[in-house]
Amino acid sequence: MSPTIKKHVCICAATISTALGLWNCSSSTQESASPATVQIGETANVALNLNFSDTPLLDSLVLDCYGPDTIHLVHSTEKKSFNLDIFPSEEWVFKAKLYANGALMQEGEVTTAIEAGAAVNLNIPLHALVGLVYVKIPIGFGNPAGIKKGEMKLTSNNETFTYPMAFESDYVTFTSDDLKLNREYHIVISMQDESGKSIFSLDDVFTLDEKTPIPNFQIASLRSKIVLAIELAKEVNMQVSLQLPAMKRAPAANDIVISEFFVQPNASDSTQFTFVEFYNGSTDTLVLDKCTLGKTSNVSGSAEITTLELPPNKILVVGDRETADIPGIYKFTGSMPSFNKSSGSLVLQCDGNVLDSLYYGKADSLHVSPLPVGPASGAVRKSSQLNIGLWNKRNEPDSWCTSTPTPGIISVCGN
Repeated sequence: MSPTIKKHVCICAATISTALGLWNCSSSTQESASPATVQIGETANVALNLNFSDTPLLDSLVLDCYGPDTIHLVHSTEKKSFNLDIFPSEEWVFKAKLYANGALMQEGEVTTAIEAGAAVNLNIPLHALVGLVYVKIPIGFGNPAGIKKGEMKLTSNNETFTYPMAFESDYVTFTSDDLKLNREYHIVISMQDESGKSIFSLDDVFTLDEKTPIPNFQIASLRSKIVLAIELAKEVNMQVSLQLPAMKRAPAANDIVISEFFVQPNASDSTQFTFVEFYNGSTDTLVLDKCTLGKTSNVSGSAEITTLELPPNKILVVGDRETADIPGIYKFTGSMPSFNKSSGSLVLQCDGNVLDSLYYGKADSLHVSPLPVGPASGAVRKSSQLNIGLWNKRNEPDSWCTSTPTPGIISVCGN
């Protein structure tokens, strides 16, 4: 769901017919053709390009190649284009399968001749076999609405399927099993508090088939005043009966957290810059006023953050580069503190209140378990990234890891 992190409510049906290109089979275990039948230098280069629409709970893509060799590949969905050097043949068969939520969701194949020395580009159109409904609803850090239980019911052709609600970090999810295509489904979602009082309910109808656009609900914040975008039906019966704080308010501790920081950029690399990333995990739009980013709680020498509004489940990146083409909200500061590259502290405070702070680098008498930080030298530099699901344990080093910087995106070390 998402790029920038998309902490919106979305109902997705994995039914889109997509194009899956083929990719590099060279890294797989293969049964080689007999050396007597193919001479060195007679291979062809095949560019196998991956081009498919995102599917919720996507597991893997499987490619089988049948020709002079038999090749089997299993890849994650992160790689989208690969090259393959294969032996020429009058007939190569390429079969692709897409797995999501632990099941085969789409498949397709193409057959073609491959000539020696040729450079070929191929794509495989995938066709949906079954559908999937996935609902993701943000509830905010600490679950201020007090949601305790919930369920999703899908009814079609006098059959009813019930699915329980699952808690994640700052959101809940509902996930269906495999669903038959070319059907109309009636969906009912309900959530209650500990006493059984209804907090949220949704009632609608949608059609699940290969050609119909994905049903799409987006709720920016589960609260008394809801921002709702619907691309499915003209009217949806939805009720919310909970009282939360005002839609716009000043932040408090545990509303906004440091989710990534990069304090050791390579000065010879023009693409790198110092930045600190913040994530609004509350259910409200936070008004950041009189805020500073510094190395200690002493605001002297800290960078001032221009007054802004940060919506729920959105990301703010504060950096020392004037402009940055990144997802999320970016704020430039010309007074970014000179953070120590090997060890030090980051402190965010607004109107005199410390909202979040952390210590990274080397252990000392005051900091027994510092957070990990990337190397301060060498061509390859890494940022420190928080596993947002462990936001309430963010002062523990195991909740962090280091990898390629991803400002504006909640992405933990390539995940």
